[in-house]
Amino acid sequence: MNTASDALRMANDPAAFFVNSGRAAQHVPALELAQLQLSAMQQRFAALRDQLPVLQVMAQEQKIEGIDSLDAIAPLLFPHTVYKSYPISLLENDRFDRLTQWLGRLTTCDLTGARVSQCDGIDSWLKVLDGETPIRVTHSSGTTGTMSFLPRARSEFETFFRTQHLGVFEFIDPEGSHDHTGENFDVVWPTYTEGRSGTGRAVEFFRDHLARSPQRFHPLIEGRMSADVMFLAGRLRLAAARGELDKVKISPKLRARRAELEETQRASKHALERLFEEVILKLERKKVFLIGQMTMIHEIASAGRARSMRNAFAPGSVVQTGGGAKGIVLPPDWEGEVRIFSGVQRIAFNYGMTELNMVAYICEHGRYHIPPWIVLFLLDPDRGSPLPRAGVQTGRAAYFDLIPQTYWGGFVSGDEVTADWTPCACGRTTPHISRRIERYSEKRGGDDKISCAATEEAHQAALEHLTGHLV
Repeated sequence: MNTASDALRMANDPAAFFVNSGRAAQHVPALELAQLQLSAMQQRFAALRDQLPVLQVMAQEQKIEGIDSLDAIAPLLFPHTVYKSYPISLLENDRFDRLTQWLGRLTTCDLTGARVSQCDGIDSWLKVLDGETPIRVTHSSGTTGTMSFLPRARSEFETFFRTQHLGVFEFIDPEGSHDHTGENFDVVWPTYTEGRSGTGRAVEFFRDHLARSPQRFHPLIEGRMSADVMFLAGRLRLAAARGELDKVKISPKLRARRAELEETQRASKHALERLFEEVILKLERKKVFLIGQMTMIHEIASAGRARSMRNAFAPGSVVQTGGGAKGIVLPPDWEGEVRIFSGVQRIAFNYGMTELNMVAYICEHGRYHIPPWIVLFLLDPDRGSPLPRAGVQTGRAAYFDLIPQTYWGGFVSGDEVTADWTPCACGRTTPHISRRIERYSEKRGGDDKISCAATEEAHQAALEHLTGHLV
């Protein structure tokens, strides 16, 4: 094995490296995988250090010249809040020229030619970046009152989609006993046909890679989910929770879209009923990929069970969900109801986030397996130091995503997870985490003060570089 060249091939295109075999990806011997990951990480650091000034500042502040172990990267993992570190006044005052300047400090792609000075909202800003730069910005849901913006390049999205394909068919066929080339589904999609959130950007994968035809792609709602409306919803929700609705600062133009927000909420409520009548009933006995939040999946199954529907879909169908029930208490047997209605033997629970090129599917033994192009870290939640990469550990999840070539793949999440580095009973050799995942912000009453391995001085210097001269 030529570790350096193999590591770079794995990082640049995992699907090609593993010859489109999800089984091969999940069965790399642990020592060999650690060598590949370290070499790929070293090469990413060498390539990006002088191209990303924010990374360069953090490395210089901590006198890090190279990476000699996986844990040595820990002081250079960005807190996830970096991707929303811009002054909120830039969104409140439509300063998209400044916001582009901030975003340009997080990517090696040149954004200076983007004509954003006339943009009057997040949607129009992202549209310009889509059309005039190599990046396709992914934004978060805005539920915290602000939005994260991740500057992923178009080529990195394409690589990500190929790995998603790998994961789907590894879940369906963990033994790799069939050739799934050209296989397709009728995809039931849980939201709008377009959007630039993590979910919205995923439309291309589910429509073009899994459905392989617009006729087999069945969305809940036709149209684009507006980032401006999502931002407005998040701001109003946060202000209401604080009893400060009269104080929230929103531009008059965005405030005028409150009626659109209310209409969006009404449309979503009634669309599910139409989806069942107009789509689900017509897909009986077909191979279906049904994806949605737990509550939506349960509602569909309940409607089907009320009609005495059992084993509604053809063998090989998938029901995928994740992200929790969003505060709604589901009945204890809801998973069984879904299985009886749909006919699937296992629900495809998955774990991922906007910042990662990863969808980790649950295995037969109830564990989320982290794919080999993602390096998992567990950090002490109070000190930020890496916990041992052995046995069972509980701590703050952090990751190094090896795929990105235009932005830094290392970041610290807001999740508390329990991970196990010993081989899983399912036979996969990759590190795996339990299904129970909690947000530190929820555990700590809404406040999540992230403690990272980096020094406070290094973080402060990086943030000053990111936000300097923007307001």
